[in-house]
Amino acid sequence: MEFRQITYFLAISEVGTFQKAAMRLGLTQPALSRQIYLLEKELGVRVLERGGRTVRLTIEGERFYQYSIRMKELWEEIQNGFSKDNELKGNFSISAGGTVSAWILPQILKEILKTKKGLSLSVREGDAIETKNAVLKGEVDLGILTGPISEPSLNVVEFLSDRIFPCAAKDHPIFLKKKIKIEDLKKHTFVFFHPGSALRKAVEKKIKSFTKEFSSNIAMELRSVESVIKSLEAGLGIGFLSEYSMSPKLKKIKFENWNAERKFYLCYRKKSGPGLTMLVEEILRSAEEWKLEKRMSSLI
Repeated sequence: MEFRQITYFLAISEVGTFQKAAMRLGLTQPALSRQIYLLEKELGVRVLERGGRTVRLTIEGERFYQYSIRMKELWEEIQNGFSKDNELKGNFSISAGGTVSAWILPQILKEILKTKKGLSLSVREGDAIETKNAVLKGEVDLGILTGPISEPSLNVVEFLSDRIFPCAAKDHPIFLKKKIKIEDLKKHTFVFFHPGSALRKAVEKKIKSFTKEFSSNIAMELRSVESVIKSLEAGLGIGFLSEYSMSPKLKKIKFENWNAERKFYLCYRKKSGPGLTMLVEEILRSAEEWKLEKRMSSLI
């Protein structure tokens, strides 16, 4: 058995087809199929069930998947342990929600990658449940979740604070009132994130602190931050957005005692190697510099 076969198996398990995995790995599909055939021959069992356009793990494949994740982690730990001067390098994957993926991580990771030439990072977007499950299953190395988080098998480190504001298009009728109250919002339609969104849950919790009888007229439930922003800009309702993703075409709706905040946390498995710990420290350092730059630019 060769370690590259483990890597190939994990790639197929993640993307679901030989074709996509071959493209990601830079191989021809026949070459990839040959390596999996040799792997299964040596194991004496089939780990992948072929059929239709996609493949799935067999029962034996599910067991082998868990072993493969552990071998991948051990190999990364060996590489990091023998790297010169504890240099941060290797391949790491991150899962985060839409706001973090689109408006926060790109700038932070861009600065890290400028100086860490041996480092490769991939980011995938997922809601809170998807991200947490991906970290626990070892499908990604690092997850960014909204707290509080109670999971014994994970290391949890505070990342950033975020404020959530009600907002609407600048010409929305809500702004005709000089003093806006929570009751005024009930008269309008809403553009919400889907129920699995951490931001949606934070907003609903805050609204319930104002009134238990609030029943929002939800016109749209969307998954992506971009879809929510575009719908709000088109005047299709009132929505709630992170301060990091606020569009210049939108206006905050200000009313007394509204103060909705949430915290983002970096989460990774406790048995992860030292390389991942180094990455977390680098992300935290870059995040502090990014926050400082944003504060300075807001003063100019």
